[in-house]
Amino acid sequence: MTGSTAVHRALECVDEERDAVRDRGTAFETFAQRVRAVPAEQPGSVQPQQTATALSTTVTQAPPPQGSTPSTPISRCVTVREAFAETVRPHSVADLEADESLVETVAAELTEDIAVALVAESDWTPALKSAVREAISTRQREIESLQELLQRECSALEAAIEEIDEIVDWLRETADESLLQCDFDALQAKHERLEEYRDRLEARIDRRQAQFSESTNRYGPGGTRYRSVVTSVYSDLSVRYPLLSTVTRLYGICDGCQRSVRSQLTRRV
Repeated sequence: MTGSTAVHRALECVDEERDAVRDRGTAFETFAQRVRAVPAEQPGSVQPQQTATALSTTVTQAPPPQGSTPSTPISRCVTVREAFAETVRPHSVADLEADESLVETVAAELTEDIAVALVAESDWTPALKSAVREAISTRQREIESLQELLQRECSALEAAIEEIDEIVDWLRETADESLLQCDFDALQAKHERLEEYRDRLEARIDRRQAQFSESTNRYGPGGTRYRSVVTSVYSDLSVRYPLLSTVTRLYGICDGCQRSVRSQLTRRV
């Protein structure tokens, strides 16, 4: 069982999820930087340089250098939309089986109103820029919360694995020992050791159940159950609750061994 239990596989899933969440956080930070770099203006406002350009009829304008700030509100919306497509979108659709349009992804990540404004190429106003930045901040807070939750889950799995490996190692070491050849003291020591293991495993099950009733703010102020977030991480595993499954199974093994030892003890009395 050691090294190949559902809990060991669960830890691998958590490590992969932590990497994905970290990359998602980096993508949002890059997107935020690119949004900040796009200037906004009120509808109808005209910049002095634009007025001078409009009055000039004899000078041919050279194309702006690559990467320069777009000159019109509409082209700025395109710039923001393209920045989203290049940074956040690949991480947002990575786990989707069906194709999703850019507007659907923007709506899912930044709200429907922002998606409509960006895709319809509305004016890139200070209000729209502020809304985009606030939506980004909301996602970044959620990512931070999820990173903390995954760290807690990682710690819980590592502690469980340490305990599971200890118990399994002892069971393997004593598996070939004949109870008939053990004296009373040896049998009593085995019984007490198994009782201790059962108590520890039962306590871990109780702690896990309590953890599942906790909430996280991953999906906003209302939050969702820790259980819902964690089980989504383990969706590809054969068991829905790997830690509980493994610990419960091991508890049953210890219980069966203890009953066998108790049967021998009662015969020696």
